[in-house]
Amino acid sequence: MSDFSMELNEDQIQIQKWVHDFAETVVRPAAHEWDEREETPWPIIKEAANIGLYSFDFIANCFADPTGLTMAIANEEMSWATQASPCRSSARRWRSPASSPTARPSSRLSGSPVLRHSR
Repeated sequence: MSDFSMELNEDQIQIQKWVHDFAETVVRPAAHEWDEREETPWPIIKEAANIGLYSFDFIANCFADPTGLTMAIANEEMSWATQASPCRSSARRWRSPASSPTARPSSRLSGSPVLRHSR
């Protein structure tokens, strides 16, 4: 068994750059508009699917990562993209606790970041 490390390997660094590029060029410019509309951003989801980011293979590879970091890296980069959106509170009012029978998914493009980085 290897020692646990938070250091990213080359594959994880490449995934981080790939997801960050998508988040920066596609998600971030559109985040405010979609948050304001409180609608699911289907065109952005379709674009993510077209590049393989929104796919079974990508998810499977993330969960197969023995370090457990790849999914967190991808989520962090997508979350970073929506941090500039001033409409964060409006999406929150549509969310209910997960245990609530009235829980509905948020229309927000992404959640809050988990890891902090220097971007």
